[in-house]
Amino acid sequence: MRLLPVAMLCLTALAIAGPQSARAAVMTNGALTVDIRSNGAINAVVFGGTDFFNAGTAVSDYGFQVGTDTGTFRINTTTGTMSQPVSVSDSNVVTGTFTAGGANVAFTRSYSLVPGQNVLRISTTFTNNGADLDLRYFDAFDPDQGFNLGQGNVTLNDVFPLADGLVGQARIDAGGHQHTVIVGSLDPRVTVGAGTWFSIVTGEAVNFFFASPGDADDGISDRGLQIGLETLLASGGSTTFVVDLAFGLTPAEAQAAFIAANTPAADPPTATPEPASLALWGIGAVGLAFGRARRRREAA
Repeated sequence: MRLLPVAMLCLTALAIAGPQSARAAVMTNGALTVDIRSNGAINAVVFGGTDFFNAGTAVSDYGFQVGTDTGTFRINTTTGTMSQPVSVSDSNVVTGTFTAGGANVAFTRSYSLVPGQNVLRISTTFTNNGADLDLRYFDAFDPDQGFNLGQGNVTLNDVFPLADGLVGQARIDAGGHQHTVIVGSLDPRVTVGAGTWFSIVTGEAVNFFFASPGDADDGISDRGLQIGLETLLASGGSTTFVVDLAFGLTPAEAQAAFIAANTPAADPPTATPEPASLALWGIGAVGLAFGRARRRREAA
């Protein structure tokens, strides 16, 4: 049944607010509003008047694992699960130490909005204070941006290269509604999946995702987006993984936002002296040379 406009507004308001005890931080640029839970997971993302991740089945989770060892799987979810203890500051920084299976990896997960773009950036730095290990880290999302618009829970899902990186895209295509989210990274170590897995809730699912992330090739389904990093982290070593979530009312808008957020600013042009300035510089240089020659003659 199609929701009435009042009901849609109520659902969106509830998604933004979330359980008050679970809210740790809220950030907005006016068009994009992001609510972070006290376990460091994304509670809700509202853009274009609709909630992208907390409508329908709520999935915007993150987690860890040591290699393929399913016994070390840890996950913090948008519904409140916190198997990985963290603390969240009012500056949108999540900190903790991943210790499963003898690991000792301190991490800092920072949320920020890219200036001038509808892009949420998640930058996570890992520091290995233990022995060498194979670290697996992931974010998983179930985009349901059509739910509050009366368009159901399915999206068109695809994986493709963009801005020298790799992204997963989920979009709706319902007349005037084409709300789109992109998740991606320029990191060459990245793994991205779209439209194959629904979520990652077990160690076995982590292993399946990294072995076969999947690409629906713009197929339509009620499936999710996943992005992950697998890296060999040496003892004492540190690494940073940056993920961007870009939003648009159309696929072109979301893609343009991701590209803009990942395009280095051009260096300012070198000033070229005007002809009058060059003439003054030449007179000054001649005078300086004449003065030096005169001092040498007087000293002789």
